[in-house]
Formats: sequence, C-alpha cells, structure tokens
Amino acid sequence: MANKPSDETTKPPAEPLIEPDRRRFIKLASCALGGGMGAAILVPALRVLGDPTNRTIVTTPSDPIDVGSLERLVVGAAPIKLDVVAPVIRDAWNASENVSLGAAWVQRQAGDKIVALSSICPHLGCAIGWSDKKGVFQCPCHESFFEPNGERTTGPSPRGMDPLPIEVVGGRLKLRWVTYRQGTAARTLV
Repeated sequence: MANKPSDETTKPPAEPLIEPDRRRFIKLASCALGGGMGAAILVPALRVLGDPTNRTIVTTPSDPIDVGSLERLVVGAAPIKLDVVAPVIRDAWNASENVSLGAAWVQRQAGDKIVALSSICPHLGCAIGWSDKKGVFQCPCHESFFEPNGERTTGPSPRGMDPLPIEVVGGRLKLRWVTYRQGTAARTLV
C-alpha cells in the first residue's frame, strides 16, 4: 500500500468556475475606479497650472487713462504732476485695481494744446521733479536738468524727457501710459 499512489495526490484540487471571473472583474473595477479618481484630481490641477501658457499673462491698460479735468491746467503756467493710476491690471491669476503706474508732468501751452512728459528719468529711472525757482525739471539722483519742454540741458541723461500721448475728450485729460528703455539715446518703447 505504500507504493500505490493515492487518488487525492494525483487529482488537482477542484476550483469553482465562477471565481476567476469574479476576481478579474474586481481587479478591473478597482483599477477603473482608481484611475477615474486620479483623473478627477489631476486634470483640474493641470488646467490651473497650465492655464496661462501661450497667453498674455500681464495686461496693462490699452485705453487712455483719465488723469483729470482740463480746467486744472492754466495756459502758460508751470507744469503740474498728475498721478497715473490704472483702473485694472491683470496677471496670470490676479486682477489688481487702482494700480499706480507712475506720474506725468502735464502743461497746457495754448488753448487745448497739452504736453505730457513722463516723470521717469531716461538715465536710470529716478523721479524727475520741477524746480519753480529755476523753472526747469531736475533729476535729483545724478543732477540731470531738462527745459520745460523736456529737452535735456545738462547731466548724464542720454536724452530728453519722454513724451506721453495725451488728448482732451469731453473736457477730460486722457493719457496713454507708455514706458521707454532707460540709459539709451534712442527712445525705444518697452
């Protein structure tokens, strides 16, 4: 009897026929559910991170900015400094309201002829002031001086003050803010 093989060792164990299909379904269902949950989290996250791609992400005002009433300017008087405030500036994720862009020196020469000059020095970007005593513009950083029309008279500034486009619409001063490259004799928009 010891040499006779047992019937239990020669037959493979019996498995139910339904079990492999049930396991396969549970594996596929759990993979599909996990993949769906992962996609539900990953897709919005990638959209947020990739949203500003291939778009202009910083916007500055393209329309002229209202800087005040024409009545503030007296013909032939000294120029006055007007703050230039953008109503809205947007970047990739934020919108900021009432952002100060800088200042402009504005003078009324005759009738409705208005001249606007940037208060940013073309040399290194310091703030240019008006000297009532001398009747000229002066940059306090490096002693550049400019005539009332913006022409450079002395100092290290490579050019005169930069003009800003301005117009009168309905008795209001509308100024378009532009910036120029500093430190060069050529007036190049940035």
